[in-house]
Amino acid sequence: MPKDFSGKNLRGHNFKGQNLTGAKFIGADIRGANFTNAILREADFTRATAGLQRRWTMFIVTISLFLSVTSGLMSGFASLWVAIFFTPNNIKQYTIIPGVVVLIVLAIFFIVTIRQGLGGGAAAGAAAAAGAVAAAATGTGAATAALARAVTGTGAVAGSAAAAVAGAGAAAVAGAGAGAGAAAVAGAGAVAAVVAGAGGVAVVGVVAVVAAAAAAGTGAVAAAGAGGVAVAGAVAVAVAVAVAVAGLGIHVAWRALAGDEKQALIRTVAIAFAATGGTSFRNADLTDANFTEATLKSTDFRTANLTRTCFRNTEKLDRARVGNSILADTPIRELLITGNGYKKSYVGADLQGANLTGVNLNKANLKQANLSEATLHQANLESANLTETQALATDFTAACFTGACLEAWNIDANTKLDRVDCRFVYLLEYPQPGTGDRERRPHHINKCFEPGDFEKLYKKIMETVQILLKDGINPEAFVAAFQKLMREFPDITPESIQGVDKKDNDVLLTLKVPEGTDKGKVEQIWDEVYQARLEAQRQAERLKAQDEIIEIERHNYRVFQDFVKGVFSQYLVNPSTVPQPSNLIINNHNQSTAENKVASDNIDQSRKAEISGGTVNAIGAGSLSLGDNDGTTANTIEELPYPAVSAALEEERPS
Repeated sequence: MPKDFSGKNLRGHNFKGQNLTGAKFIGADIRGANFTNAILREADFTRATAGLQRRWTMFIVTISLFLSVTSGLMSGFASLWVAIFFTPNNIKQYTIIPGVVVLIVLAIFFIVTIRQGLGGGAAAGAAAAAGAVAAAATGTGAATAALARAVTGTGAVAGSAAAAVAGAGAAAVAGAGAGAGAAAVAGAGAVAAVVAGAGGVAVVGVVAVVAAAAAAGTGAVAAAGAGGVAVAGAVAVAVAVAVAVAGLGIHVAWRALAGDEKQALIRTVAIAFAATGGTSFRNADLTDANFTEATLKSTDFRTANLTRTCFRNTEKLDRARVGNSILADTPIRELLITGNGYKKSYVGADLQGANLTGVNLNKANLKQANLSEATLHQANLESANLTETQALATDFTAACFTGACLEAWNIDANTKLDRVDCRFVYLLEYPQPGTGDRERRPHHINKCFEPGDFEKLYKKIMETVQILLKDGINPEAFVAAFQKLMREFPDITPESIQGVDKKDNDVLLTLKVPEGTDKGKVEQIWDEVYQARLEAQRQAERLKAQDEIIEIERHNYRVFQDFVKGVFSQYLVNPSTVPQPSNLIINNHNQSTAENKVASDNIDQSRKAEISGGTVNAIGAGSLSLGDNDGTTANTIEELPYPAVSAALEEERPS
């Protein structure tokens, strides 16, 4: 029997690794409780209070106040460098150029931080300070003097180069101090806001401002070492800079907690710190658990199984540590909490396993979203765009689909469409060109689905597998693949073929399969066999073509070999009877061998035979020339006895 902890005080209780399937924690105080690695399937945490225990809250707030004081001191330190250059110095010169340089660097830091975040501001401030240092190192002439004249209004300023160098160095130090101070204020304020709410960040901000102003004023007076108007002005500048830096930190903290992505680092660090000592569901199994109206600030959900977990109307879920779960996405988290997705865009959103029971997704854009294993029981999907949506094993029981677009959505046998309310749907996201038709079902505008028709229509689709055959059907590959399917799935027979439809140059094969059949495996087996047979045919065709080429070469070789044998046999016996070939010249310039001398004692070796235009002429010793009328082709063959010619030709015969 499931355990019932409803209404009990479970602060700091340890449930680590326990099996609490179906347990009830309705209205329980679970602050600081440890549910790490626990099994909490179907557990009920309705109106439960999670988060930090009181002692941990006091500890973290104290740390935040300490950080705020530290940040105030850093801000005062940054403003001190500004004040120094607005007071008379000990070099018997007076110039505000370095102070102006520092103010410019700080202004750049402030502007970029507000627009791009604390990281961007720090980088911009560092770049500005580095630029000031470089300018001071190289600009001891006209550029520095011009800056001095523009600021002081004098024609010449003694020691302008030294002032510029000092200002550049001060800018670097002040920028670093301002960045550190603002970051410390932002971090302390964000932590306080997570733990204690808006009041906490306000207190931290006031402490930081007061500390900064006090540090800046005291430092400016000490640095000035004199009275009068000059010191009063320096103090005013220092206090203003310190307050501005502290105020910037408060602004960053507010923006971070508001979900500003530019301040995401501050938010992440603050929530992680504030969740220390809070309720932990880390790596717990919360499948089908219910957190309706629960308070979940400073709660750790990292690596927890949140499949179909209900977070409807929860409080402070944005202050929980959620890791990489679906709760990390702000629009999805808001949808899970409020249940309102009217006309909102969730294109490509990962909603796998989300609990969307009763949500309003009227006219929402869910194109290419992943709804697999999610529950949308009684959800309103009227006129929603479900184009290319993944809906494997999704529960749409009693959902409303009227006017929804279902182009290329992906469902399977585990997708539940029981009692769906649907009058008509569209099968195309955009109208067909020239017709304005979106493939309405039913086709006629005045006709609607009767109760149960939608389920029957898509149940038929869910019981089929569609396979696209590129470039038409290959009969041999088709038979081989279908025979393999019948061996693997005995329920698949030739009668399972529901349709063979031509799609341009391709063919769409539709097969009916029994309920529960692994469609992915059916498609995989078909593709493997079909493609393997196609490749085997291509290989056979390539081998056949190669064999034909080899046979042609062998035939040509035999013809040439027979011709050469005939020429030499006739020449060795009687040169005057040599056949009359056309388009061939054979010249032999080598000396006859001893065997040729013995076989041709009656032949004059001092001449050669020239065959041209059907005549044979003796031209020189040991040579035979066969040529056509234009004499454009020539080939030389060694003059060898008949057996030697045959042996040489056999060595070069192609295999």
